[in-house]
Amino acid sequence: NSRRTMAICTRTSAGLPLAACLTFMAMIVFCASPSAAFVNSGKMAVPKTRDASAATCSKTKMSLRSDGEGEVVSWSLDRRSFSQAALGAAALAFTKPSAADAKEKAGAWAKHDGPFSAEELSGFTTTPSGLQFKDIEVGTGPVPVPGQKIKAHYAGYLQANGKKFDASYDRGQPLAFKVGTGQVIKGWDEGLLSMAVGGKRVLLIPSELAYGKRAVGGGLIPADSVLVFYVELVTLAA
Repeated sequence: NSRRTMAICTRTSAGLPLAACLTFMAMIVFCASPSAAFVNSGKMAVPKTRDASAATCSKTKMSLRSDGEGEVVSWSLDRRSFSQAALGAAALAFTKPSAADAKEKAGAWAKHDGPFSAEELSGFTTTPSGLQFKDIEVGTGPVPVPGQKIKAHYAGYLQANGKKFDASYDRGQPLAFKVGTGQVIKGWDEGLLSMAVGGKRVLLIPSELAYGKRAVGGGLIPADSVLVFYVELVTLAA
């Protein structure tokens, strides 16, 4: 089999497609010795050794030479091995996350376990109505106006014991409603009308701005409950 020696691609090098660069980088990770200490040379991650060395992947017949300081000198690989290894590495490198993974990641910021600590319930801004809010991430999109339909993700907890009673993140579907029209509890209307799309906020809602004297959800939310909502303004809907 003929062999080719190719110069390693850098961020600014020309002539080597980006996909090929990324594929080779993935191959380095999979083929290099697990015990090697990896360093980022500014070009790609390679095994660092005290002396000039070569790391060889027996399955793909790949040879990688470094100069001992994390800089790649050259690599060579026969065509057949490259084709087989590239397909496998590219498949792993570019595999899209599953819907479950995406849902888990989206709601990670709103996860909470156990009773709320004093620190978690500090740093809030209190409005004249008694609503308290704390911005986790300020949105950069438009701000809704009363009567406008929006979509918002949320996770709701009882302030008394930290127990979760509902979360749109668990369903993977944001709640759509017309904000400022009484379709949701008062604390939600007020809290979301001052948010911009993309924003994430924690709302501490007193019972009078939530369900008051009513117990709802089959007892999930007792009467006179103070609620903690993690809310994310996803988009303005038509």
